[in-house]
Amino acid sequence: MKLAIASIAFAVVLATQLASASAQQTGAAKRVDIEAVQGVLAVRSLDGWLLTDSKGKNSIAVELVVPEAPTSRQWFYFIPSFGQPSILVHKSEASAFETVPGTKIEYSGYRDLKSGLRTLLGSAKNIAMEYAPESGIASLTRVDSATAALVRKGGVTISSSADLVQLTKSLWGPDGRVAHYVAVHHLTKLRDEALTFVAERVANDRPVSEHDVRAFLQNSYRARGIRGTVSVAVGGNTSKPNYVPSVRSSRAIKEGSLLVLRLTGAVIDSDRPIYASLSWVAYVGETVPERFQRVFKVASSARDTTIAFIRSRASKRRLLKGFEADQQARQAVGKAGLASRFLHRTGHSLDTSLLGDGANLDDFESHDTRNLVVGSGFTVGPGIYMPGDFGLQTTVDVHMVQGGVEVTTPVQTRITPIL
Repeated sequence: MKLAIASIAFAVVLATQLASASAQQTGAAKRVDIEAVQGVLAVRSLDGWLLTDSKGKNSIAVELVVPEAPTSRQWFYFIPSFGQPSILVHKSEASAFETVPGTKIEYSGYRDLKSGLRTLLGSAKNIAMEYAPESGIASLTRVDSATAALVRKGGVTISSSADLVQLTKSLWGPDGRVAHYVAVHHLTKLRDEALTFVAERVANDRPVSEHDVRAFLQNSYRARGIRGTVSVAVGGNTSKPNYVPSVRSSRAIKEGSLLVLRLTGAVIDSDRPIYASLSWVAYVGETVPERFQRVFKVASSARDTTIAFIRSRASKRRLLKGFEADQQARQAVGKAGLASRFLHRTGHSLDTSLLGDGANLDDFESHDTRNLVVGSGFTVGPGIYMPGDFGLQTTVDVHMVQGGVEVTTPVQTRITPIL
């Protein structure tokens, strides 16, 4: 019982730290918030957080430390639980870290690297890194085993930095929230343009394919200053999760077709470009067939049930883990006898990466035990797929706020007939 209470107390303090950091972040403050990190390190009884990268493999470290130029040699950035951070960097690339706060330690060869790392860590024995192979969540590990072994040689114990990553990278902050809503606006307009484009082509007996619509949307992305992904699927191709049409696979869009759009995007010209994700299900005709309507109702009900569950927990200030939210959607789909047709997790984190580094709504592809924290965002997108026949997904974006949740994208309540 004491352990459970301590765990809850830690999570409450962590959530408070996270919310505070979110409120303080601005678009210009791209680097890691040292004070906020040290607060969480103290709660977790850790001696520090060791960020490291080689050739851009650890995008988390690169985004938080922000070297002024690309680097090819390994560097380490250590944030202690108390005091100023320090940097271990190769002599030839030291200039890339001139404005990064912290004491600089330079090395030239592998012998210097090993001794420099010992100096960097000092008396630290318990540290956090982007290393958690035992978690079963592949995205939590960005550090190779050789580097982990090098750190451990000094008698250091490594813990996952997952909570710290949520604090520093995955919280939207005020500017990120604005950028996200701008992205949502553009994706909503792009959805409307795409459906109109298809309707006009079909109504006038002009050929149009999945690839045509994707090319149309990609041009609009560039014109609007958005980067992201575009998926357009029709007929049997809708039964393939994450399908993207190519010239070879593209199908003609004709009257009587089920059409699924999946659009993601972030504003290019933004200091904190938080991604948005939007899916939409349409029918190229006047009356949507019952078999499509029935499956959409199951998926949309699972989506709404999951959002209601998250909202209820948040309003009661109760902790909620990613896998628990996923279970709600799966139970709803399972009641309809379609559990085997739900082929992916319910949702994923959204931050400056489309597949963000916060908690995912997942008890399928992995068992995500991370908490959904105030200031973070994620998708809720159950999907149901009938192999070779049809499939659909209904996705919304959700932002965790104090005492509740904010659904930031349009909520589709029925399949849209476009003729």
